[in-house]
Amino acid sequence: MMTFRNARARGKGYGQGIWALLLVLLLSGGCGSGEASVDEADGSRLAEEKARRAAEKLVGTLMGEVQQSIKDRGLAGTVTHCAERAQELSALIGAEEGVTIRRVTEKTRNPVDAPDVYERQVLGHFAALAQSGQMNSSTAHVEIVREDSRRMLRFLKPITVMKPCLGCHGPENAIAADVRAAIRAQYPSDRATGYSVGDLRGAISVVVPLDEE
Repeated sequence: MMTFRNARARGKGYGQGIWALLLVLLLSGGCGSGEASVDEADGSRLAEEKARRAAEKLVGTLMGEVQQSIKDRGLAGTVTHCAERAQELSALIGAEEGVTIRRVTEKTRNPVDAPDVYERQVLGHFAALAQSGQMNSSTAHVEIVREDSRRMLRFLKPITVMKPCLGCHGPENAIAADVRAAIRAQYPSDRATGYSVGDLRGAISVVVPLDEE
């Protein structure tokens, strides 16, 4: 509809007959493209809302379960729980929301969390923001891209290390012996230790398809 408003503003100095002709032409041809643009913007906005909702649901649910698991099983037992449950929750929430969602990081514990090329670039951007002190709770990356001839919205939200995370992700010499043993047993190639509070751990990555199959 933006095309219609611009044309009307320009037509104020013309005679009534010319304006009527312009109005007919606009209604028959110009408004269609404007409505399509509005529809596209609405679709992008709804896709972003869906991505944010899925990310919040995954983080909130997983953190709640991890905290309960620590109470019930201790940190060593939670290593196994987190290994099994994080992937299950990602698949479940992805199916509920109609998205693909996962956690990604450069310093993997579970190898399936390794980033793809796009995610690696965004993680690099987040790392630069963190290094310069510009990253905060509202930081996120949102972009519409085309892959395999289909449009999709890609959304990434940083994950930062909080104090409860240090029991499994802090400096290795500060992690309890039984927890280190559980990590080595579950993840022989673990790289996810040595963090401090506030460090960038990785990101929640969400892909929302915009085109119907």
